[in-house]
Amino acid sequence: MDKEQFAQLIKSTKKLNLLYVEDDKKAREATLNFLETFFLKIDTAVDGEQAYAKIELKEYDLIITDINMPKMNGLELIQKIRAIDLYIPILILSAYDDKDYFVQSIKYGVDGYILKPVELEQFYTMISKVTNKIILEKSLAEYKNNLEQKVEEKTLELRRMCYQEYYTDLPNAQKLQVDMLEGEYDYLLLLDMSNFSTINKEYGKVFSNQVLSKTARSLEHHIHKKARLYKVESDRFVILLRETSLEELHDYCKQIVAFFDNKNVKIDEVELHVTFNIGISTRKENAAQTLINSEYALDTSKDLGSRHYEIFNENNSFFRDEKKAIECLKITRELVLEDMIEPYFQAIVDIKTKEIKKYEVLARGVTKDAIVLPERFIKPAEKLGLMTSITKVMINKSFVFFRDKEYDFSINITERDLLDGYLCRFLKEKLEFYKVDAKRVTFEIKESITLAKDYTKIMKEIDALREMGFKIAIDDFGVNESNFSKLISIDIDFIKIDQAFIKKLKQDKKSQKNLKAIVNFAKTLDIQTIAKFVEDEETYKIIQECEVDFVQGYFIAKPESTLVK
Repeated sequence: MDKEQFAQLIKSTKKLNLLYVEDDKKAREATLNFLETFFLKIDTAVDGEQAYAKIELKEYDLIITDINMPKMNGLELIQKIRAIDLYIPILILSAYDDKDYFVQSIKYGVDGYILKPVELEQFYTMISKVTNKIILEKSLAEYKNNLEQKVEEKTLELRRMCYQEYYTDLPNAQKLQVDMLEGEYDYLLLLDMSNFSTINKEYGKVFSNQVLSKTARSLEHHIHKKARLYKVESDRFVILLRETSLEELHDYCKQIVAFFDNKNVKIDEVELHVTFNIGISTRKENAAQTLINSEYALDTSKDLGSRHYEIFNENNSFFRDEKKAIECLKITRELVLEDMIEPYFQAIVDIKTKEIKKYEVLARGVTKDAIVLPERFIKPAEKLGLMTSITKVMINKSFVFFRDKEYDFSINITERDLLDGYLCRFLKEKLEFYKVDAKRVTFEIKESITLAKDYTKIMKEIDALREMGFKIAIDDFGVNESNFSKLISIDIDFIKIDQAFIKKLKQDKKSQKNLKAIVNFAKTLDIQTIAKFVEDEETYKIIQECEVDFVQGYFIAKPESTLVK
């Protein structure tokens, strides 16, 4: 088996959704450990009935199932699946090599038959074949969809050209693109009619088109020799302004808002108050970028309510943050799907013995070009629902790394991890597979956990982790207005003191008093303290005087991909 081919296979399988069906708990847990090498997204079912229920709710790329199961066996499950989906790849994973099973499985269109115990070479050959088939079918489907989409877009464009003239004779989006490429304008104004969808629902499409037509006529009153009006999609208009100063631009937008404030649109006996939000962009060399910038500005305008306009500004921190957020979402998806999240290790030192006692495991995105820090992908991962995937990767890779080492280590987990219900099962499998003692592992949880709505459910999960032998640390202690009574009720082993206290120690006597108070509080409850973000010797000495137990920060060691001793 070629190492490069094996790596390429894992890269492909990580993107697939797998459903694994097995009724025997021990067999299921053992096989899951094996499957998690290849697949990032795995759902399990304990019998055919449960599996079929999941298939009705969710799309899977591949199904691996046992044969002999209660309620509904594997062959019955496959027969039901084939009634609704003839093409989804299905593999049978079974200890039985009876000829009848082979015959029936062929009859139902099974893609492969793997015998237990699973051998890597056999599994590799079978999964390579199936994965190549899935990738090919996805490529063909994507090509077909793109082709159909292009046909549909062209059809809609032709219809729109005809249909648009029914209610307005304004130049349309196609003409706008042509004029923008010629570049004879200074500003693009994107006008979005407020609450148009409500008008559409309440009065119907014919009436709504009449509203658009009357509104277009009203807007034309504001079109002079320096401006040109376009009707683009749905309830939107665009105005291109040329030879216009910034001051004139502001006056122009105010005039539009004021005009519609004082003039209702009347259709038959119905009078409507029409308002707009306006997003504005200066002309860019790239016409598409001009439109994108106006969209950003329009979104900001809408946040302020109806009747507002906003000018896109590259130097505005809000717009920079919005663009960066979208870029970060793309980067995060790639990091997770391409398995580029790696553990880095930062030493934690016993302040009395000056010895490294443990390491905190920190997530880093590792690409060919750069190391991506967590502030660029953690929040996007939460938005994308990928945070639990990152946690699983960090647990798995940490256990692999530390299983033959003497040090304890800590891993960060989130509120989502504690609520999703997978953690204890997943950790049990890892403890058994990698032979790691749970007492060596600390899970770090944010202090804000005490403010969570599902606090009771979270506490049950924390208690279950402690019963398994894991230690618990409260991270960023002191930064939140936590529920103090809830905090002291959690059976915790460590308090990690937030950098807000540590970074002010040299200049602020009050911060020193606060630190001493936290340490005394912790000692009363038999909790050990860890000071984070210790960056110089002076801060280190103050922490020593305050009798903190452990210290962590750049003064000790930076996070590295290997252990620094």
